[in-house]
Amino acid sequence: MTQSIEDKKKVALLVILLSGLMVVAYSSIGIYTPAMPAIANYFDISSTEVQLTFSIYIFAFAFGQLIYGPLSDKYGRRPAIFLGLIFYISGSIVASVSASIEVLIFARALQGFGGCSGPVVGRAVLRDLFSKERSAVILSYVSMVMGAAPAFAPLIGGYLQVNFNWQSIFFFLIIIGLIVFISNFLYLEESNPYSKRIEEFDFVSSIKTYFNFMNSRVFLGYSLTASFAMSMVFVYSSGTPFILISLLGIPPDIYGWYILIPTFTNFVGAYFAAKLLPLLGVDKLIFIGSSIIMIGGGFMAFLSILFPLSVWIIILPMCLVMFGLSILYPSAAQGAVSVFPNRAGSASSLNGFLHMFIASGMVLFTGVLFNGTQWPLIFIILFNGFMTFFSLLLLIKNRGIR
Repeated sequence: MTQSIEDKKKVALLVILLSGLMVVAYSSIGIYTPAMPAIANYFDISSTEVQLTFSIYIFAFAFGQLIYGPLSDKYGRRPAIFLGLIFYISGSIVASVSASIEVLIFARALQGFGGCSGPVVGRAVLRDLFSKERSAVILSYVSMVMGAAPAFAPLIGGYLQVNFNWQSIFFFLIIIGLIVFISNFLYLEESNPYSKRIEEFDFVSSIKTYFNFMNSRVFLGYSLTASFAMSMVFVYSSGTPFILISLLGIPPDIYGWYILIPTFTNFVGAYFAAKLLPLLGVDKLIFIGSSIIMIGGGFMAFLSILFPLSVWIIILPMCLVMFGLSILYPSAAQGAVSVFPNRAGSASSLNGFLHMFIASGMVLFTGVLFNGTQWPLIFIILFNGFMTFFSLLLLIKNRGIR
């Protein structure tokens, strides 16, 4: 009994530490979105140019993951996480004193390159310590934070923008980064012992390893299903400020409250995922989640055709999408990493890269299509909803899911 209690305490501490890393990574994506119109006015630039600061974060986030996974396989999980946090904090400092949009774009790239270390190495930590099913259950609880962070972040960012200025948002992120760095430095234990580490780190060799991973259709099925699902949330996060604030006239601080609503369905979905995983297994939950996500994307398009633009045409379908994502993502992410257990760090890197690379591409495409209306965002969300389900068919074909 004592051992069981100690194990539960260790798992609870691990969930808290990994959740902190998720907060750093994912809150930074959307926390400044309420200030994007103000940033456009501050630098006297277009909304499309401001969206580059959003997409560059995701783009750097994607490519950074290709580095930290192999590094964590060679040198350990802790050093890889701390290196990333140092980059992240440095980027936040530069962003807070940016005097031009070019400097701000560079700072956001530095943030993304550093912030990605937590999620990618965190998934490898779970694979080091637990089975595929058990790690997916734990990641379900961590995913509550992963889903909540981007939702609560605009609320905080909107408050800081209205009461201070957009620079204060990045000062806030500096503080969060330092808190997470110190807490993980003190309490996170190394899960990749020296005896299990790869003998050498060669980036060219790592690239070859990634191509070998890409030959696995099971790995691709898991990764692409989660990638297109996550893209819907990032497209929503990047485009909604201009729809709600610019088109509908919602104040930045009130905007954050609207964005918060889908978070509650994320909590509910993550709770159900944790409870249903032992009963249904990873693959069946992916099927359920992807089906809900596809329905959510179609629901947004259906409402947009029938009714004039309003807050609820965007928010209500995203409640379905967030619910489905919280059911799908933990299983898909850990399923992909578990395909190559001996290279968990590298597999997590490529899996995370595909998530963020596809998401950044979708955000950029939405910005290119932006015409001052809500339709580009709705079209891209609908497209990604269908691609989520179609990617699942690849997994069904190769795993025989019923």
